[in-house]
Amino acid sequence: MDSYSETGGTANSVSDIGSSGTEFASFRTLAEHDRQAIAAIIESKYRIKLAQDQAREDLKVVAEKLGMKSAELNRIIKLAMQERERGNVLVHEKALIDVAEQIVFTATAR
Repeated sequence: MDSYSETGGTANSVSDIGSSGTEFASFRTLAEHDRQAIAAIIESKYRIKLAQDQAREDLKVVAEKLGMKSAELNRIIKLAMQERERGNVLVHEKALIDVAEQIVFTATAR
């Protein structure tokens, strides 16, 4: 079974290594598929960082065009993203408010 645990009688963690410094943690050599998996994660994280950097630059450009501060636009975008993640709750709430307004205006017009 592949695992990333220590071998033999070595320390369980770096903090468990003796104070004399003569004991060392010993881990098994990674298999090729494990190395590839780790390399893929590193590559993925690098792509995410590049995308985040590009998004920051795009935000600055759009905020400048709108005559806003980047922080203000970023806050608006975060709120819009939260709303989308919640399933557009505000859209449904606005629809309910519209219906309520129509009922109130219809009832008062009679």
